[in-house]
Amino acid sequence: MKLQPRKEPRQARSRAMVDTILDAMSRVLVERGYAKTNTNLVAESAGISVGSLYQYFPNKDALIFALRERHATRMLALFEDAVAHIDDAGTLSSDFDQVISAVVAAHLLEPELNRILEEEFPAYNLPVSTEIRQGFFEAIHRVLEKHRDSITTPDLDLAAFVLQRMLKALIKAVVLTGPGGVSPGSVRSEILPAVIGYLTLPRSDHSDHSGHSDQSDSQA
Repeated sequence: MKLQPRKEPRQARSRAMVDTILDAMSRVLVERGYAKTNTNLVAESAGISVGSLYQYFPNKDALIFALRERHATRMLALFEDAVAHIDDAGTLSSDFDQVISAVVAAHLLEPELNRILEEEFPAYNLPVSTEIRQGFFEAIHRVLEKHRDSITTPDLDLAAFVLQRMLKALIKAVVLTGPGGVSPGSVRSEILPAVIGYLTLPRSDHSDHSGHSDQSDSQA
């Protein structure tokens, strides 16, 4: 199955066309779900012919793959912008409060689209690019490096991997499928003590710290 676009948009006009098509794909997907989405409906929503759509995307799965890439890229940009504003004077607690807030904000970006991509798309085993996954990992790693003297975990790669998975799992559960009455803001205040407790937990000198995480497996 071909998943890559037929051609990469290089000119501003072509990039605008691709964005128009992906915006239409997002609308149709949210309204109808994956099974009821097709290229004819997407072209109609975009106000173009299906032939014009096929100039860029060979099939529905190529469209959804590109949509997920764009959505993840936007989530990462929002997250990295928030983390970039962490100042040198911040404490371990205040910095990770900002990190958690950034992850919440990223998952609240187009939440209905986010939910569908998480619930329906994983079955097709089409991962978000390694570059995007690695971007989340590295942003968390930079905050850990800043507070190296304040944390007890000996392996920063492993700690960044664990935190990335933990934050994603908890926040996704609330933003996408959380029970009524549980808001992202309330869960954020509960996640922070868990993060700080993990990073400052007393460690045994006899613990085996030889394992390292596989960064390429981390999720955005």
